[in-house]
Amino acid sequence: MSGIYTPVEAAIAPSQSHDDMRHGLLGHSAHDEHTTISGPKPDEPLRKEIGLFSASSIIIGQVVGSGIFSTPGSIVLLCGSPSTALVLWVVSGVVSLGGALGSAELGTMFPQNGGMIRYLSHAYPRPRALCATIMTYSVTFFCRPAAIAANTAVFAQYFFFAAGRREYIESRDYLLRGIGVLVLTVLLVLNMVSVRWSLRLLNAFAVVKMLTLGVVSITGFLLLVGAVHKTPGTNWSRGFRGTNIDVRSFASAMTRLFWSWEGWSNIGYVVGEMRDVKRTLPRALTLAMSTLGVLYVLANVAYFMVIPVEDIDNGTMLAAQFMDRVFGTVMGQHILPACIGISILGVVMSELFGGGRLMYTAGKTGFVPYGEMLGQVHPTYGTPIYALCIMWALSIIFLFAPPPGQAFDLLVDLVQEGMWYFYALTAFGVLVLRKRLPRYVMRRYRSPVWLACVFGALSFVLGVLQFYPPARVPGKEEPSVPYFLAPLLGVSFMALCAVPWYLRMYRYVDRTGIQLLSWIGEEEQQVLQMTEANVRHLSAQ
Repeated sequence: MSGIYTPVEAAIAPSQSHDDMRHGLLGHSAHDEHTTISGPKPDEPLRKEIGLFSASSIIIGQVVGSGIFSTPGSIVLLCGSPSTALVLWVVSGVVSLGGALGSAELGTMFPQNGGMIRYLSHAYPRPRALCATIMTYSVTFFCRPAAIAANTAVFAQYFFFAAGRREYIESRDYLLRGIGVLVLTVLLVLNMVSVRWSLRLLNAFAVVKMLTLGVVSITGFLLLVGAVHKTPGTNWSRGFRGTNIDVRSFASAMTRLFWSWEGWSNIGYVVGEMRDVKRTLPRALTLAMSTLGVLYVLANVAYFMVIPVEDIDNGTMLAAQFMDRVFGTVMGQHILPACIGISILGVVMSELFGGGRLMYTAGKTGFVPYGEMLGQVHPTYGTPIYALCIMWALSIIFLFAPPPGQAFDLLVDLVQEGMWYFYALTAFGVLVLRKRLPRYVMRRYRSPVWLACVFGALSFVLGVLQFYPPARVPGKEEPSVPYFLAPLLGVSFMALCAVPWYLRMYRYVDRTGIQLLSWIGEEEQQVLQMTEANVRHLSAQ
């Protein structure tokens, strides 16, 4: 079938309750002059339930995991001083915001579910959407389910840690995975039966994350102004003395930093369910990323006002060390780990919610076989149940397939390898589409394109630097697997995705005559024929 898609009229009308319209199929009819075959007309209601708060919660839910509670210690050890580390946190945050705002521009141009699938399809349509196809197969069938599996396996560890049963973390790996399956299944059922309650749970997780991070950050502010009296360290009085950063340590530090900001792209997968995309998407990204930026900076200030660099213990989470010293062991050893476990569970929920829409769009746009099934939405619940179930099943496979130890750790590393290149292509896609579609009336938000390009360039550089020997973090155990194995496997998997691209976009299309990608050009032509008055009229409906 040709690409089943959400018509522009349905996508931008804020009061529209269906993600698709019965008569809105992009593609030629079977009897036109080119005899191009077209698929059945869809009837798949995805209600527009996502407002500003829920959109911000989806972003926060994906960005805030355990990174900000543990990563700052490694960053300081890699670059030598807290002041240098703080500068890198600010720089990485601003550049990440540039990438997020570039994504917001693309989201207003193509306000349907799918995120990077649609952005790369429009920015790089030739040869036969190769970039978008590789991204679709890499992320939908590997990166996203592997990320869900990795976080599902980790979150239960924090609850056992909080309960004082640390022996379970090392000796009962499959028990932890079994608990992960149970919780993931509960989240699946909730995602299947109710979008509204799924969003409410995402909102609740976001509140817990912000409160946990807020306690650390506000404590840092109170320490800074002298409202809380604690024996201060000498870290900040040193200034930049002790800075020792080279290419290896810079690459290792920036990889950790950008991965701590990663997750904002998840909102792009659900744009088609967002109310008033023109305002909501840029505001949500700006609000979430800016708020997290302030809290991240304050958290770093707090950590290193209390903990001297010499006392950083890579075997203990930095936030736990901080809580121990400021509030006592109950807060550091019990309450904080439980909150971090909830935070990681929120990441799993956000990944499953967005991952189901990613799978849904992969089917609807014709990139993967059985698109009619994957693109179906339950008539009562209004959720993409088949896409969610496939994402759940793949996550379970990734959860149990690797044995404990280095193999599972390698899976965690593999999750991020290919994403650097897709982020770079998406960021540069903003510039490409500015040149190719300069008068596109659906571009209702313009991002600082230079900042998006800086983000794209750094993402590409970080992807390449994964093949460079990483810097050793003092006090951290060296991995037994070669450093180049994860990036090599990641790039190899991306290269293998050219096989389904060829089979789907050449063999299948040439054999059947079905134009799977006709929706790309026709969607653009539909918008190019619209006027600003048309867009304002549809948005006001």
